[in-house]
Amino acid sequence: MILTCTACLAKLSIPDGKVPKIGSVTVACPKCQQKLQVAAKPTTEDGAGATGADEARGLAMVCVDPLHGQMSVKTALADLGYTVHIVNNPKEAVDRLWQAPYGLVILHEEYGGSADDNSVLKILQAMPMSVRRFIYLGLIGKQYRTLDSTTAFAKSVNFVVAETELANLKAIVQEAVSDNDRFYRVFREELRESGKL
Repeated sequence: MILTCTACLAKLSIPDGKVPKIGSVTVACPKCQQKLQVAAKPTTEDGAGATGADEARGLAMVCVDPLHGQMSVKTALADLGYTVHIVNNPKEAVDRLWQAPYGLVILHEEYGGSADDNSVLKILQAMPMSVRRFIYLGLIGKQYRTLDSTTAFAKSVNFVVAETELANLKAIVQEAVSDNDRFYRVFREELRESGKL
C-alpha cells in the first residue's frame, strides 16, 4: 500500500503484510513525523478485497463547503444512486481516501483554503496511478467551463464543472462517468482477465 503524508506529501510504502486485516494502526511519516492512520483493506462479504471500479462505484466523497453548494452536490449524487460521504475538512478527506474505495470524488477548487493550495487535490494528483485510476475526480471552480477536457487535463482531474452550473450537476456527472466507463471498459476487462483486478 502506498500512503501519501498529509503534511509533507512524502510517499510511504507499507508492505501489504503490514496492513491490518481489522481496524487500523498509526504510523509516523519518516520525513516529518506526521501521524498517519493505516486502515484495514475493505473486504466484500466473501472476504475478498474490495478494490477496483465495480466495488467502488457506489461510494462518493463530497469535498465542497456549504457556501459553495455542498447540499446541491450531495443531492445530485444521491439521485444518481451513490452513497454520499460529506467530509468536514481536508484532513478527514485525505484520511478517508486511504480507508475506503471511493469511486467518485467531487472537490471544489477552494475546499479548505485557496485554489492554489488545495491539499486534497495535491494528494489526489500525487497518488500512484494504480490507486488513482479507480477514483473518478470532478473539480468545481468559478472560472472553469463545464466538461472542458483541456482544463481537466491541466488540473489532473477527470472533469471540471463551472460553479454556476451546479443545478445541472446530476446530468453532468452522468455524462462524464458514462464517457469514462466507455473509455476504460476494455482496459478494465483486460486487467480482470489477467488477474490484476
